[in-house]
Amino acid sequence: MTESEPSSDAEARAWVARHLQDGDPFGAIYTATERHREAHGCEAYASSNGPLLGVLARSIGARRSLEIGTALGYTAAWLAHGASEGRVDTLEADPGHAELARTELERAGLSARVRVHVGESPRALGSLEPGYDLIFYDASIPSVEEIGAFHALLRTGGLLVTSNLFLGIYDGDMPGLAHGAESRRALLDRARWLTTFADLKALSVRL
Repeated sequence: MTESEPSSDAEARAWVARHLQDGDPFGAIYTATERHREAHGCEAYASSNGPLLGVLARSIGARRSLEIGTALGYTAAWLAHGASEGRVDTLEADPGHAELARTELERAGLSARVRVHVGESPRALGSLEPGYDLIFYDASIPSVEEIGAFHALLRTGGLLVTSNLFLGIYDGDMPGLAHGAESRRALLDRARWLTTFADLKALSVRL
């Protein structure tokens, strides 16, 4: 009997949990991130969507993935784990967090497959080579410049997983979100993105 695909957020989480046979292999990084944030009052977060990202990376056979917002490396580890032969570039603006991420990824045995870059998006994205299969953006609201950079860096048919893609586009009347809304909508329309949702992330596949 074939297991049906999950049709809700709760079912998707349950599906991921059933397939984590030995627990979370990167739970130590998740815990280290939470402790670091509590101790330092910073914005280093370990996204609970790590396992889902691993599933997505594996489902598309991602050989090259890019993450913006490393924190301590939890989701970068899942991206590498999901695509067992793939490599991950991850960009972190905070040099201290980047160094902690390198340490955690080395402990996890992933330092050869995950490269941590220090820099701020979108400026630092210009130094990367195009052709990524998957890009994960886990910062705030992607700017017009960042969306343009993602378009240039993704291969045709590549997958963009981004936080808050539509905040400030369809909810432009909310305080602080209207700036750039029309420009973001126009760029998305012009670049022909096909969009859907999973959990709290907007998944976008470039046509």
